[in-house]
This record gives sequence, structure tokens and C-alpha cells, in this order.
Amino acid sequence: MSPREQLRSARAAWLPQGRALSERDFAWRHRVVCLILALHLPVLLVVGTFSDDPLLHGLGKAGAVLALLLLALAPVHRRVASLAATFGLLLCSALLAHLFDGSTEVHFHYFVAVALIALYQDWVTYVAAVAFVGLQHGLVGTFDAGAVGLEDGPPWRLALVHAGFILAESSVLVLFWHANEQARDGQEQLQVALWEGQRSVRARLEETDRIRNDLIGTVSHEFRTPLTGIRAAALTLLKRSDRLDRTARETLLHGMLDQQERLSRLLENMLTASQATTADPTAVTDVHAVAAEVAMLAGAARPETPGVSVIVEPGTLARIDRQALHQVLANLIDNAQVHGAPHSTPLVTGGRDSRGTWVAVSNDGSTMDQASARRLFEPFAQADSGPTRLHEGLGMGLYVVRRLVEVHGGEVDVRSEDGWVTVEVHLQSADAVADSPSEALAS
Repeated sequence: MSPREQLRSARAAWLPQGRALSERDFAWRHRVVCLILALHLPVLLVVGTFSDDPLLHGLGKAGAVLALLLLALAPVHRRVASLAATFGLLLCSALLAHLFDGSTEVHFHYFVAVALIALYQDWVTYVAAVAFVGLQHGLVGTFDAGAVGLEDGPPWRLALVHAGFILAESSVLVLFWHANEQARDGQEQLQVALWEGQRSVRARLEETDRIRNDLIGTVSHEFRTPLTGIRAAALTLLKRSDRLDRTARETLLHGMLDQQERLSRLLENMLTASQATTADPTAVTDVHAVAAEVAMLAGAARPETPGVSVIVEPGTLARIDRQALHQVLANLIDNAQVHGAPHSTPLVTGGRDSRGTWVAVSNDGSTMDQASARRLFEPFAQADSGPTRLHEGLGMGLYVVRRLVEVHGGEVDVRSEDGWVTVEVHLQSADAVADSPSEALAS
């Protein structure tokens, strides 16, 4: 910002700017000033008539005020109109002081006039008032000291005293204006903050309502499918068990167990998403041990798949609860198995770097853009959410991963390139290795 702009900004902050008033505000304020100025005309005529001055002299004085009033009411620029009204009021003060032979009481009219022109909220009118009083008292006092109440002393020195009082009053009015502007700005900021808060609350309520509707619709659909499968298998075993051989019965029972496992996983993810708010800061977990355990369970649960490869540096520790890391890796591996290319092998890797401990799960699949990949970590978000989608699910698994990792002070990154999708979890590393394997695996 240039010095000129800084000066202009400071002046705008500390000096009232008439142009800051709206047209409507300026119009009614200007009408008030002009009305009061017009009321001075009959007063000047009456006082001039009964004074020692001839009637024509009184009419001449009132005529000057009338000319300024007409200029103020003419279709001119706002500042010209305000200055015309300002000089009209100050001229009334000077004429009244002259008609009353410079009476001290009449000089208070100057202070009333300056207070009245404060309606314009323009520093130019204050400068005009100070200059008018100083010049008028100095010039008139030089030729007729009694007309302005200057009986003794140099006229220009006493004129500066009068101008100083007007300057003091103007300064007080400017300070009052500045304090009022600060209070109004504070009120406007509070109103803006209140409006922003209301909008944020409204947005949150709308988002909550959307999530609730999605939850009801998705849960009803996802729960209905396994429950229907369990019911069908149970009815078949109940009514036709004598017609089924052992292999068929075992197939139905395994199907029931698979559907039950699916329901348990859905419920566990929903429960974790709602309760994952705090973490134990002292928890330390061996990433390699948990990754190997989860990979073994995932391979056993899906014997038709090639399994899961684990390449994690032994002794890699992270500050996360063991059960939380188990669920994170279980969800990531399950997602890789379900959405990866057929007969592909998900890969779990891990180690330590400058950011701490990291563990990543990669799978061979279709490439996604970065925005779509990140959207999968939102609740109920799925890569394929259409009615003809190939894979079932609530869309909560990756959201639970993000929640658990962030609660433990970590971050989740996702990359999709060259047909590979990689989800990388960054966690706080543990500097010290536990004394025993059991401590390393404890939460």
C-alpha cells in the first residue's frame, strides 16, 4: 500500500466521510438542516426590523441567507449543497451576533450550528466552520470590534481563540462519530457472525437430515439382504433337511454364518463411527503383528481368493489401540478384496519414515480421480451407488477408517494411478520397543 493510500485509509478511519452516507440518509438529514436554516429567515427579518439597522439593511442580510438556502436546495452535488447549508447557518450566527452587538450569549449559536452540521458526517463541513469563524471574527473585528464582541485585545488573536473553541467542539463531535462507528461495526460483525452461525447450523441440520435419510434407506436395504438369506437357509433346513445331503446342509449353514458375519461387520462399523471420539495416548501396537493377523483372518474368510500379502518391517510400532488398528486394516483389506480386480492379491506394506509410522493397503483395480477417491471416506459414499451396483455395503468401512485414524492423531491418504488404488495411513510412531511381545501387542 502506497503512502498516499495509507493516508487515505487513515483519514477514512478517523475522519467522517460525507459520501459514506446513503442517498436516503443524506436526503433526510439535509432536509432537517435546510428547514432549520429557513426558520432563521423570519427571525432575521424581525430582529433586523426592530434593530438600529434600516429595514433594507435587514432584508439584505436575510437575502444572503436566502441565497445560500436556495443553493442548498438546488440540484447540485451533495458536498456543494452541504457546504451551502453550513455557510448559511454560520452566517445566521454571525448576523445574530452583529444584530445583538456581539452579545456573549448569542455566540452560543455558533456551537448549535456546528452541532447541527454534524448531521452531514463530513470533515469538510467542520473545516469550513473553523475557517469561517476564524476569518469572520478576524476581518469583522478589525473594522467593527463590537459587532463580534471583541472589546479589548488584538482582533486576530481573539479570532483564533473563537476558532479554537469551534475546533474543539468539532474534534469532540468527530470522536463521538468515531466511537459510534466502532460500536456499529462491532454490532455488524456480531450480526454477520450470528448469520454465519445460523447458516452453519442450518447446513449441519440439513446434512444431518440427509445422513439420517441415507442411513435409514441404506441400513434397511443392507440388513434386509442378509436377513432374507438367513431366513431362506433356515426355512430350507427346517422343512427339507431330510432331503438334503451333508454337503448341501453344510453349504446352507456356511451361508448363514457368512450372512451373520456380514451383519456383525455392518453393526461394528456403525457403532465405531458413532463412538470413535477419544483415544488412549499411551497405546502402542505392533503393526506387523496386527497386519499378519488380519491378513490371515481375511484369507480364511474368503478361501476362494488368493489371499493377502504382507510386507511390513518387523518391530514397526504405532501409537494406536490394537483393536482400532485391527479394524482399520480389516476394513481396508475387505475393501481391497471386494473392489479389487478378480483373482488379484491385496498388498499390505508398512514401515517408518520422517512423518512417523505408515501402513498402506493396495489393490489392483480401476483407476479413479483424486476427488472421487477422497469422497469414498465420507459416510455412505460408495464408488458404485446405483441400483445395479455389483457390491453390497453401507459405505461406512472407509469412513470408519478415517475416523479411527484421525482420533489417534493420524492421517489417511489415497492414491489411484496405473490401475492401482492405495490407501496409506500415517500414524504417530512409538520410539521405544515394548519389553515383551505381549506388551507390544497390548493396547
